[in-house]
Amino acid sequence: MRMAPWGAAATRLGLRLTTAAAVGTAALVATVPLAAAARASGPGGTIASVSPTVAAPGRPLQFTVSCASLGAAAATLLGQPLRLPAIIPMNAAPREGDFVVAVRLPSGVRPGSYHPRIECSDGTAATIALQVESAAAAAAARAAAASERAADGVVASPVSAGLAAVGVALMAVGALAGGSALALRRRVRSHP
Repeated sequence: MRMAPWGAAATRLGLRLTTAAAVGTAALVATVPLAAAARASGPGGTIASVSPTVAAPGRPLQFTVSCASLGAAAATLLGQPLRLPAIIPMNAAPREGDFVVAVRLPSGVRPGSYHPRIECSDGTAATIALQVESAAAAAAARAAAASERAADGVVASPVSAGLAAVGVALMAVGALAGGSALALRRRVRSHP
């Protein structure tokens, strides 16, 4: 039995697609374990962060850490540089090896750059960069950010809302006047 020319081409294309899919799947399966192993066995591997990174005395901060080992049982924030307790136990997060703690920056902390350290029970640690501003500078920055957000959106005051209502009413009157003028013009043209 002889195959139509278009049938042979379709078969060759199907074989090429199947081969390409098999090679791509094999490459993906081979790289996934390597990537996971590289992440787990990297030097240190502990990642920490603070939010916000620029803070003011009296404001809340949240420290998070992802310890290098998923089996890490605990993590501690060393708070002495920030005039916090020397050792602050962190709370376990939903994902294994992750920990979080919220603190309020004491009012006596001076403006400047700080580098608090978080230590994990697996023996790894991370240092975080935190910038502390004066309370006045932080208040000015918050006010500037608030005005920037207001400029991006439409902010309506009672006065501007009233002016908008007057504008809509004037547009309605203009539409009615224009419609009446057009109807009158048609009547005048139809009666010579």
